[in-house]
Formats: sequence, C-alpha cells, structure tokens
Amino acid sequence: MILAAGLIGVLVSLIGGLVNVGLSDSGAWLRYAAVYWITHLLMAGLGAYWLAQAYLERHGLEGYRLPAGLLASYGLTYLLLGWAIGHVNGLLYMWIYDQVGFHGLRHWLVNLGMWSFGLLGFCLQVLLPLWLLLHLLRDKAEAAVGAVQLSAVRLACCFALALAVAYLQLAGLATRLLSGMNTGYLLEGWDGAINLAQTVVVALVAFFAARSALPEQVRGFRGGRLALAVLITLALWIGGALLCAIALVALMLFGGTGEIFLLLAFGALQLALLWPFSRLGLRWGYKTQAV
Repeated sequence: MILAAGLIGVLVSLIGGLVNVGLSDSGAWLRYAAVYWITHLLMAGLGAYWLAQAYLERHGLEGYRLPAGLLASYGLTYLLLGWAIGHVNGLLYMWIYDQVGFHGLRHWLVNLGMWSFGLLGFCLQVLLPLWLLLHLLRDKAEAAVGAVQLSAVRLACCFALALAVAYLQLAGLATRLLSGMNTGYLLEGWDGAINLAQTVVVALVAFFAARSALPEQVRGFRGGRLALAVLITLALWIGGALLCAIALVALMLFGGTGEIFLLLAFGALQLALLWPFSRLGLRWGYKTQAV
C-alpha cells in the first residue's frame, strides 16, 4: 500500500514539477525528485514492515484479514499526511529563515532541527496511522500458534535495509551541513544518485554478512533486538570511519601526494570493516535464537 501511494505521490510530484519549472529544467527536477522518492519509499516500506512484524509478535497474532477499503484508507491517509507535513515543513523553514537567518552556527542548528522535524513527520505520516489501524482492528486478527519462525534471508534483508536507511539519512544530513545547502531534500541531484549507488554496495555487504551470521531459521522477529544490532553496527562503523578519517588527514599532511589513492584505499577499508562490524552487532545486539 505504501508503494502504491508512494507511486501516486511520485506521479503528482513529477507533474507538478514539470508544470512549475517547465520542460527546460525538467531533467534537474526529475533527478532530485526521483532520489527523494526512492529514499522515502525505502524508509517508509521498511518502517511499516518492521512495525507490523513487531506488533504482531508482541500481541501473539498471526495476521489480519483487512478489507480492501481499509487498506485504501491507509494509503489515502499516508498521501494526505505527507502533503500536509510537507506544507508545514516549508512554512516552518521560511519562518525560521525570516527570524534567525543562516549565518555561522545557525546554519547547523537549523539544518539539524529541520532534519529532526523530517523524522518526526515520517513517524506521523507512516508509523502512527499504521499502529492505529493495527490496534483498532486487533479483535479481527488471528491468534498465532507458537513462536513465529523467520528465515535468515528475511532477517538479513531487514538488517541490511535498516543500515542502508541509516546511511542515507546520515549522508543526507552531512551533505546539508557541509555543503551549505539551506533548502531542498535530504539528498538531491547527482550527489544523491552517487549516495544511492554507495548505499546499494553498503546494503549488499551488510546483507551477506548478516546472512552468514544467522542460522537458516530464527525463532521470533524481535524487532527491538534487531534495531539494537543495527545501532551497534552503525556505532562501530562510524567509529571506524572517524579513525580512518584521522589517519587519512595525517597521511595527507605528511605524505603530500596520492590523495586519490588514499581515498579509494580507505573507502575499500570501510566496506571491508562493515563485514565484521555487522557480525559483531548481531552477536551482541540480536543474540540469535535458532529454531
């Protein structure tokens, strides 16, 4: 349902963009609109699946038999809340711009605040309506028999996609803070496309690392423990990246040459470190319970 509603939003956004900017600038509009919607749908789809699985497991439910009209209502609510939150976001941004401006430290504070408001808007648009739907219709759900069993592939996909979403969010925030962007989406243009390509590689490494660390069948989804494993992995990876950055700066200051080679080498090292960090995160945070 999120995918269907999101595709409607993509179509409306593209039509509105083409009308506003004209055909001459349509290429630029398509680039940043496409990147924004890809990242949003990835995050929304993962968040909805994660919440639904965690809710079913917490209340011992097998599943729901929802009429199509209720699903359509959720999709319509998703679209309307998305447009409303986007409108409020724009008004809030312009009000802050008129009040404080964006000089020096204010630029960082405003971008951090708008990024946080974006995450809050995501929760209000995607997660809250879904939770209300699951809660109000719980009497129509089927009770589960025994603990839910999930395949390692499904859990590894959730783990890898969660890391990918976190990477996109942090990359978007870093882009806004370091490049001086005051407007626009978290990721846009060719910078966003490059970040998406990097995210695919990150997700693949995390997936195969998690798949190798998990048994074929796992007892229970345990969304909170899986989220903890993602946070541990992300913390280890960020710590490793900071150490690599310090070493890179030191080598550039004292070496003087080979900056491109050093950047490529440290980039490859970061991807290599993601493998053991993923396995450690799952071991410390998730603590797999094999079937």
